[in-house]
Amino acid sequence: MATRIVFRRSPQNLSDAGTVPHPGRMCIMADPARNPDGRTSGERSIEHIDRDNPRWNFSGFRIEKRRCWGPMSVDIVNRIAGEAICHSDYHRIAYFLTDFRATMQDDERPEWECDLPRNNFVYRPPGTTLRSNLTAGRYIQILQTSDTYHHFVSEMVPGGVVRLRTRYNLNDPLISQLVLTIANEMEGGFLDHILADALNTALAVKITRLCGDPTAITIEPTNGLSRERLKRVYDYIETHLDDRLTLVDLAWVACLSTYHFSRSFKQAVGVGPQRYVMHRRVERAKTLMRRTDRPLAMIAQEVGFADQSHLTSVFRREIGVTPGHFRAALI
Repeated sequence: MATRIVFRRSPQNLSDAGTVPHPGRMCIMADPARNPDGRTSGERSIEHIDRDNPRWNFSGFRIEKRRCWGPMSVDIVNRIAGEAICHSDYHRIAYFLTDFRATMQDDERPEWECDLPRNNFVYRPPGTTLRSNLTAGRYIQILQTSDTYHHFVSEMVPGGVVRLRTRYNLNDPLISQLVLTIANEMEGGFLDHILADALNTALAVKITRLCGDPTAITIEPTNGLSRERLKRVYDYIETHLDDRLTLVDLAWVACLSTYHFSRSFKQAVGVGPQRYVMHRRVERAKTLMRRTDRPLAMIAQEVGFADQSHLTSVFRREIGVTPGHFRAALI
């Protein structure tokens, strides 16, 4: 069964959740409205995703680690051998960390047997059902909202419609790199929301290329951000540096989709949005260390890091020394 993704635009009301202005359209942006939990109106969280999924009736699943970033949820799953039925309303990627032997049946095919080797993955679009009987093993599961795809599909597909199909036993170096980067960052607990959004979008773009009709997909050229839009983004970052900035925030300010914004920002600035924001946070932390005697934990919070450990990790990577050594050298 193919899933039909349609990009819907509502130019009359840019505050609607999930609405993304066309890259060529002029717009005036206000500060993106933030919900009580810190998300902007352009984000749709999936923190409670799939809690009623029949899959969870199989007691053999153990979630080793779980993280949610707005439109993406990631689980590292350890499962015993057995059968499970899964139906989801989300885009699902299962990336195998161990080899599996499987018997499967889906909406399109009768029961069949196959091997699912380590580092291969399965993609299933929303609205599909899979019955699987697997041997024991571990895998990474990534769930994505449809909004993730809606935000860029109009720029890849004429007419804004793409049909995605379930694919099994795919192997792609870029997908492997993206999925393992997310998993490795989860272990450290510091995956930045801008980076998470960028990885989520990159995964969706690659999945669209792999699982959609390649003859229908084109990529519009990008000429970078105009000086006016870039200044709006710079100003917004400086004003909200202590907030939980996301790629959705910044793209919203620039009146672009997240996909178009990431590519345009890097072309205009030379580094991606996440790296630029990290640089600005480190620079503000240095300024506060020079001008104040506030504790490092307080400085970390004031410049947007998760905690002092997060500040130390990024500061050492960017500057080459810890914040403590940097401050001691100022005396």
